[in-house]
Amino acid sequence: MRLVKIAVVLFFLAGSVFSSEFAAQLKNYPSYWIGKQKYVSLQTIIKVLGIQSWGRIEDRIFLEYQGKILKGSIGSSDFYVDDKKVGLDFPIKEIEKEIFLPVEPFDRIISTITPVSPPQVPKQTLAVEQASKPAVQESNLDREFIILIDPGHGGKDNGAIGNYGLKEKDVNLDISLRLKNYLVSQFKKIPNIRVKMTREDDTFLSLDERVELAKKEKADIFFCVHTNSSKFNRWNADGFETYYPSRKSEISFVSKVETDESIEPDTNLETVFQIVSDLNTTSVIEESRILAEIVQEKLAERLICPDRGAKAASFYVLRYTPMTSVLVEVGFICNPNIEANLRDPEVRQAISETLGKAIIQYLKSRQIIG
Repeated sequence: MRLVKIAVVLFFLAGSVFSSEFAAQLKNYPSYWIGKQKYVSLQTIIKVLGIQSWGRIEDRIFLEYQGKILKGSIGSSDFYVDDKKVGLDFPIKEIEKEIFLPVEPFDRIISTITPVSPPQVPKQTLAVEQASKPAVQESNLDREFIILIDPGHGGKDNGAIGNYGLKEKDVNLDISLRLKNYLVSQFKKIPNIRVKMTREDDTFLSLDERVELAKKEKADIFFCVHTNSSKFNRWNADGFETYYPSRKSEISFVSKVETDESIEPDTNLETVFQIVSDLNTTSVIEESRILAEIVQEKLAERLICPDRGAKAASFYVLRYTPMTSVLVEVGFICNPNIEANLRDPEVRQAISETLGKAIIQYLKSRQIIG
């Protein structure tokens, strides 16, 4: 059954009588008859209930509502609130890549979930608590602090490409631009924190150029944004992960020692080894690990998909940048479900804000900002 055929019923539903607050709000959105049962799209449910965390893994869908995890499977009427089976009476449907749930059974389930109200506190107490948790408006820096965001790939380098044509380079750039805008808005009152990007359009940059930009800008944090893929483009690959450097190297000095035979070996080799030693024994790698773990922690709070963890790696841009550096893989573009989510501007915005909150938490944990 095609969606265009069933969509005509929405004009007849506008005047229907709704029995609950949730159902009443649906009158402003289209509903559809599928067989003899009225359905509503998953996207409509997400908007009406203001759901922030949701996801799909293969044929399973997950929603977080009022602290409860709602779970169901396409083609099945089985439905769960946390681990309690409640049932929908009618199966969840997928039509032209859009998911639909039966209105009345879902309304009945939602009505049993008690909304979580914020605790009531005296106004004086609330004022004190708000005063003790100021917005990001102060720092402990007496110098300029640079956050350099690096959208992976670009130009002639598309990166991974999804089954339906979505290019990694475009996802990386859009999330990075949104991340920059979010951080800039948060740091309005801290002028000595600067947020920059290696590229702000569809430009090709080699790995060497990215590393050199990081050095030229004297970045304090080098933050790489990527979208994952898997060997053989497995359609069911899923999850997010963040990498930090397993080691640091100074490429310019190392190459000079290896190619310039006129260098006096004792003094210059000692210099090179001291530089590399400094990079690996100071807190740079440890700080990168801490930032990577915070990124994973924040993404895990927002995304309902596997947490693949923070991992050490020797990626070129992590190894040869002398500052704190991480590379985040926000999702597998080879997974058609993830590809569909990554096309959604709201999903990209949610990911970018989550990455921004991770950076802010890191800066607070290091007492760089208050």
